[in-house]
Amino acid sequence: MEISFEHIEAENFKNHEAFSTNMSAITNIYGRNGAGKSSIGDAVTWLLYGTDQLGTKLDAKPIDQPDAESKVTLKMLVDGKEATLTRAQNKTAKYYLNEVPEKATAFNEHIEALFDKDLFLSMFNPIYFFTQNWKEQRAQVLRYVDEPLNTEVFAEMSNVQAQTLQEQLKKHSLDDLEKVHKERFKQRDVEYTKANERHITLQEQLEKEQEAGESIDPVAIQKEIDALINERDSLDEKRQEAYSTIQKRNALLSQIEFKTEAVMKQKDIVYAIRDEKVQDSCRTCGQAMNEEATNAAKQDIRKRFMDAVEHGKKLTAELNTLKEQLAEMPVVELPDTQKRSIELDESIYSLMAKRDSAGRLSQLASDIEQASENKQRVLQERNESQELIDSIKVFRTKQAEVMVKKVDSLFTTISVRLFEQLKNGELKDTFEIEMDGKPYSKLSTAEKIKCGLEMVGVLSQQSGVIVPTFVDNAESILKYTAPTGQLIAAKVKAGDLKIEVKDEIKEVAS
Repeated sequence: MEISFEHIEAENFKNHEAFSTNMSAITNIYGRNGAGKSSIGDAVTWLLYGTDQLGTKLDAKPIDQPDAESKVTLKMLVDGKEATLTRAQNKTAKYYLNEVPEKATAFNEHIEALFDKDLFLSMFNPIYFFTQNWKEQRAQVLRYVDEPLNTEVFAEMSNVQAQTLQEQLKKHSLDDLEKVHKERFKQRDVEYTKANERHITLQEQLEKEQEAGESIDPVAIQKEIDALINERDSLDEKRQEAYSTIQKRNALLSQIEFKTEAVMKQKDIVYAIRDEKVQDSCRTCGQAMNEEATNAAKQDIRKRFMDAVEHGKKLTAELNTLKEQLAEMPVVELPDTQKRSIELDESIYSLMAKRDSAGRLSQLASDIEQASENKQRVLQERNESQELIDSIKVFRTKQAEVMVKKVDSLFTTISVRLFEQLKNGELKDTFEIEMDGKPYSKLSTAEKIKCGLEMVGVLSQQSGVIVPTFVDNAESILKYTAPTGQLIAAKVKAGDLKIEVKDEIKEVAS
């Protein structure tokens, strides 16, 4: 975009009651101090933004006419298309676009659509750029400089570091990658300390166990334990067999005793029936029994006698069977194995303790191996994260160097410092302009103007925007490179305000 001014006129603007002038490639403004040269530049920025050339809010009213209406009209070309802007201010502001009244919002939106405010002020006045905060200056310069490609940065790094980062950057952004591995490094660093302490503790335990204990063969001990357990189990089985036999014998004896008593009782029953007499009279009614009743009673006694005898024979047979079983059953005594069993148990427990001790040594050795592997794994991950962090740090440094080269290549006499290296090696954003080895704050007025004009040229070239440039105190410099756009030069010279317009701009103005 190219913007050029064709004509400007103002009424009641600061110390100007009225002025009007055409503008061309070069517009020289001459006059003594206080003649109103700078006010012409202020008229442009007041019209656009309500500020002076350095962005400070401006009251345009003449001091001796507080009730007068200040008015500025600017005719310009925007990429060859004519446009007219007007701003008037008394108690309220009035705005005009191409002589059509507009509200402030529409007017301001129109200006914003033409150009960025800071960019315009930086290119219109060579001093404005340097009045901004360093962060704003930095952002404005870098806005129009392409960030270095990863391939450009990798080319400046060692192959190892470049390869370390290349694959990772396919999955994560540089910031995310740095965040992830800084966190992982902190975690693994703590884990490594703990893993190392555990490894040392286990090693010390193993050494103590080995010093305190004898040489133990777990296999041989287990065989000895198995033999003793077999012997103890055999004793327990014999004792259990004897105990079972005794229980069976005692059970038989109890049954024989019970059957014997039953046989004796049955005998008494048989004898009682045998000796039973038939009664002469009925037990119920007391009448004398006839022959038929007497025979029936005798028959009943005989039947009961025979049944009792038969039951007695059965009981006797059962008793004899039990006695035969008892005769066949050996008489055994309960073996006294308790003492030997206790001795065997003590020996078994003692050997088990030795076996478990050997198991602890084996487990300790296994734990030590696992602890060592874990320690090495954690250390490897910790070191991988450290390598990535270091590679990222180198990447940022090289990225900054490439960016600085890109920015420096834009300037002829200016050098720009974009970064500051901290004690920990990390880079901190900064912005400082030097010209011929001197910081901007130490430059003379003429040098500041030259520095500003070079900045105007770079901003114009990088942004693709061309606007007029107003150089105040232009008499302080003899030679300088003229800007790409129109040049408006204000020079102190004895006499009243005088404006000269030239149609041709040269590379070097004098």
